[in-house]
Amino acid sequence: VKFEVWMPTQNWSGDFVPAGSSFWGGPIPFARMREVLKTGAVTVGTNLGIEGFTGPSFVMDHPEKLENLKMDPLHAVVERAKTLMGTFYGSGPKFTVMNECGGGGSRDVMAMVQRFPSDLDAAVAVNFTNYGTRHGVSQMWLHDATHRSADAFIPASKLPMLHKAVLNACDMNDGVKDDIIENPKQCKFDPAVLQCKGGDSADCLTAGQVGSVRRIYQMPRHAKTQEGIYGPMEPGSELGWADMIGGPDPYRYSLAYYPYMVYKDPTWTYSKKPANFDTDIDRSESPSNVAINHTNPDLSGFVKRGGKLLLVGGWVDDLPPQNVVSYYENVVRTMGADRVGDSVRLFMVPGMHHCFGGIFPGAYQVDFDPVQAVRNWKTTGKAPDQIVVTTSATGWPTRKRLVCAYPNVSKYKGSGDTGDPANFTCSKP
Repeated sequence: VKFEVWMPTQNWSGDFVPAGSSFWGGPIPFARMREVLKTGAVTVGTNLGIEGFTGPSFVMDHPEKLENLKMDPLHAVVERAKTLMGTFYGSGPKFTVMNECGGGGSRDVMAMVQRFPSDLDAAVAVNFTNYGTRHGVSQMWLHDATHRSADAFIPASKLPMLHKAVLNACDMNDGVKDDIIENPKQCKFDPAVLQCKGGDSADCLTAGQVGSVRRIYQMPRHAKTQEGIYGPMEPGSELGWADMIGGPDPYRYSLAYYPYMVYKDPTWTYSKKPANFDTDIDRSESPSNVAINHTNPDLSGFVKRGGKLLLVGGWVDDLPPQNVVSYYENVVRTMGADRVGDSVRLFMVPGMHHCFGGIFPGAYQVDFDPVQAVRNWKTTGKAPDQIVVTTSATGWPTRKRLVCAYPNVSKYKGSGDTGDPANFTCSKP
């Protein structure tokens, strides 16, 4: 295992912010470490002992290295970094926090709070990928939905038309017409309303395309057991589907995942061996593969020592976001709402795509400092029930939005500026 510790020679803030890795290890995360160092914090990064690889191809010759993705290497280098800080500064860190989004970084956060609860004082995981075995299969579900047959394919040119129809059906559910769906789970939309009355055209969906949209909105399921395996794409996310469903090949993670983690065949292609949603899932969750999963909902060790965990998801993310919601709900069921309430919070941000970012007009770029939020939480002991995000997108006015701790949603009070969070309230969906 290789690692580097970077320590400011002057004006150390007292913070220690370990840097998350790439999903499959490989390079030390220097780019993330640079970001952290600029804040005045100490940081550490590691290759997780998987040198020279940027994907899972190492499992062909070194399957034992999958065990490193349980994050024992990160735990080890965090301990060593704290020792070095004590020697260099004469004291250890005052506040240790991880703040990561997506890919390997957020997976690392979830591993640390589950397996090494004494390493961090607080943690932020945004759009986290902690269920890697099912993440790969769920991406394949989206690709397969539009590639099972020629009539199932949906061209990217039809996605704006579909998105507009969804907004027409559900945008006003929160009392405000702003081209954002506050709570996609309450959106009732049947794509059959767009089915072509005659031949195929740009402003309608063929019967095969209607079936594909319905499948994309469905939770991926094990073909034999019908167990839900991950989460669907949510209403309102349609403009982000093109990368997932439009190309001849599956999306990037799934394209790398299937040959090495499912079939153990580097020559695999979708056209040669299409997806099978019973055997694929069973192969994916082989005993060796589950090392990449960090789904334990029992956070007692982290909570008992006063740890604070902020979870954030974007409702129009294409990971998709239900995985974030499902994990939080499992934590509440396992530990009880009272124990979770002071230590774990989930915020689902309407219109947000990935990592506080948007990818199309109306999908918000979100300005919010999650580290400051968990610092205040840790200092005051008061868990946040609501946050205010400043949102903007190209061609759209900058505005503020009230976001409520899940499962509550933000609703307009009925009067006043709809860009002022004071005119909204948090309530049950």
